Amino acid sequence: MLHFIKQIKSVNDDFSLVCLFNTNEMRLIDLSDWIEKFRQANDGWASRISDINYFKKVQLDSYGTLKWDNQLDFCPDVLYEMSTPA
Repeated sequence: MLHFIKQIKSVNDDFSLVCLFNTNEMRLIDLSDWIEKFRQANDGWASRISDINYFKKVQLDSYGTLKWDNQLDFCPDVLYEMSTPA
């Protein structure tokens, strides 16, 4: 089954989100490990996401995944697999 996010329910200060998937499951997505890798890269592009205020500007794109205005996005199937029930 292909997964996609229907709605972002909350964006948390620990770089996690609660999202409603097309399976009608509420799932917690913890991106803190990935965010730390982006921060360490310090490349000015992807590392922007390590600023919690920027992270909170997340949007849902038309494909049902998370995106930011720096063109960074994540595959919704990967997000589903790494998430846990909320």
